[in-house]
Amino acid sequence: MDILFAAFEDILLAAFEDIPDPRADNARHDLCELLVLGFVAVLCGATNCAEMADFGRAKEHVFRGFLKLKHAIPSHYTFSMVFRMIDPKALDAAFGRVLAQIAAMLGDGDVIAIDGKALRGARDKGQGVRTRMMVSAYAARLRLTLATVAADNGGELEAALEMLGLIALKGKVVTADATRNWPAA
Repeated sequence: MDILFAAFEDILLAAFEDIPDPRADNARHDLCELLVLGFVAVLCGATNCAEMADFGRAKEHVFRGFLKLKHAIPSHYTFSMVFRMIDPKALDAAFGRVLAQIAAMLGDGDVIAIDGKALRGARDKGQGVRTRMMVSAYAARLRLTLATVAADNGGELEAALEMLGLIALKGKVVTADATRNWPAA
């Protein structure tokens, strides 16, 4: 797994370096490093900017292994300011590059598990008792969700097919749970 972690570091740094920095030229913290810190913090459970800063300070010794952190860990205010100013389309494109690079790490015979889940307590207004559904593709060896698609109108099959169109499947083993509405084989 250490090889995968090292590759993940490189993938994140390369993907985020193309995002334009919306701040003034005298910004103290490197944008790429700030985004990596925030992304890893969210993967580890941070839900707001204060938790991102706290996580960064708690794991600073780990981040210093691959980031320069010239001015230490950014404050919660810095995280908040950057995430309010950053171009969401550029950030989305960077995440797309990250997922494409990670998906490329999958080898022949790797298992991709497709699973639909009801979001507990999540209902759309006017939809009565219909619960929102999400369909996910999970790479078993990498222990990573590759894609998630909302199942509009409860159509797990349609969402699963849409999601599979986003992932290179050649040479992969695809499994699916016993979802509703799948056609008979």
